[in-house]
Amino acid sequence: MRRWLTLMTMFTLPALADTLADPTQPPPNWRPTPTHGDAGVAAPKLTSILVSAARRVAVIDGVALREGQSANGVTVVRIDKTWVDARIGDQPLRLKLAGTNVTKELR
Repeated sequence: MRRWLTLMTMFTLPALADTLADPTQPPPNWRPTPTHGDAGVAAPKLTSILVSAARRVAVIDGVALREGQSANGVTVVRIDKTWVDARIGDQPLRLKLAGTNVTKELR
């Protein structure tokens, strides 16, 4: 009986190893970073928008920008509650917030 169990284990384990995910490969739902235009430059990432009566600020690629300001080749044209109109050179671009939005009315 023990010999039979050993033989079954020897033949079963290699089959189970084929179903294991390779930890050196990206996850199945991974997508490469989108690029902007033909230059192959990564598209700017909008991570936050702050809107109040006194100011409008968008955080793009980790830099807080107001309307009319530029950083890393991106110029902010207009800031709305959920999107930002920007320009890279002469090319217009609309950046949208991804994920859950948290809205709090400021008085």
